[in-house]
Amino acid sequence: MASQPVFPDVQPWPEQSAAPAPKGHNRPPLEETIPAEFRETLLAERPDFLQKLDDLLGAEDAQGAVHRAFCSDDESLAKCGSLVNTLRACEKHVEAVHTAVKAPYLLGGRLCDGQKNALVQRIITGRQIVEGLQQSYARERQRIANEERAKAEAERQRIEAERRRLEELARENNIEPAALPPLPEPEPEPVKAAPIRSDDGATVSTSVILVPIVVDYAKAFKSVRHDAKVKEAIDAATARLAKATKATELPGVEFREEIKVNNR
Repeated sequence: MASQPVFPDVQPWPEQSAAPAPKGHNRPPLEETIPAEFRETLLAERPDFLQKLDDLLGAEDAQGAVHRAFCSDDESLAKCGSLVNTLRACEKHVEAVHTAVKAPYLLGGRLCDGQKNALVQRIITGRQIVEGLQQSYARERQRIANEERAKAEAERQRIEAERRRLEELARENNIEPAALPPLPEPEPEPVKAAPIRSDDGATVSTSVILVPIVVDYAKAFKSVRHDAKVKEAIDAATARLAKATKATELPGVEFREEIKVNNR
């Protein structure tokens, strides 16, 4: 059954109907076409690439040069450098093939994303307008409830103070408390508003939450300094600063020497 319209002049949400099959639905699945296309492009100019890669990295039934490599003197250190450069060239070839094969799919994805993003942004803007109306009304309703609660509390305190005054007056004049004039009972606390439901089943409720807003970052840091994400951010920021400024000293940072091997 179709849902009721939100407003009298708004048509209800349409029922799901049988949609035509998407364009190109009879093509082979991407799980088949992309691996085949990638392999074809990979071997187009280097038909022996995968065999050479097996020679370097090792096939299922044999060890490659990487597993036979050793580094025990300057000469073998240089040979390892040549092997690293060859593997680096293989990596660049795979990356170039990846870029070429992915390009049309990437463009298609971006075009599809553009259509989706434009529509979603329209929807989000509209939704935020309506949510803003809800938020304004909810704040005003909460303000009124807080005022009523404060008035009720003030009245309760006034009645209690008057009761204590009369009791003290009765003790001073030896009057039985039962003879004192009765005082009105304080108004009960306002009850929390129940969820509100629309004709088409939407349920809206409100709650009070505390939103943290940092006003002093130095003090707030003391509360979160042990958080793992904070430590990661500090490590990354320290590395960026040291690299950008070529610093060798930073407060709270220890610099240690480490050997880095450069293969060219």
